[in-house]
Amino acid sequence: MKTPKVFIDSNVWFSAFYGSANCEKITEAHTENKIKAVISQKVLQEIVKNFTQKMPNALDPFIKTVSVIPSKIIRDPTKIPQHVKSLAHPKDQNILASAILAKVNCFVTDNTKHFKTNEIKKKTGIKIVTPKQAVKILNL
Repeated sequence: MKTPKVFIDSNVWFSAFYGSANCEKITEAHTENKIKAVISQKVLQEIVKNFTQKMPNALDPFIKTVSVIPSKIIRDPTKIPQHVKSLAHPKDQNILASAILAKVNCFVTDNTKHFKTNEIKKKTGIKIVTPKQAVKILNL
């Protein structure tokens, strides 16, 4: 069975280091090679910024976590395709476009309300899920 490619939003990484059990399971699944974590350049910048400002002690452990088995880092699209603009909140269109380009199986975020989840699933095959849903879907 092929390892699922999972786009992990910055809020999930942050919550994993803040103590969210479901988010921890997702990041641990990456380090155990049960999933292949995918992030965009924008998400990586958000993660570093958030850790630096809010939880500086977690920055080194985060770097070690993604260094054990490196996450696939997708470059940010230079232009947001028109069909993506109708599927996500303006601030999340860039990362949705990155997830689509990466051909991920699912996109894990605590902000599912920013996405038209059913439409995205129909048009791209990507499941937009909460960490709790991801743990269940991915059998973590």
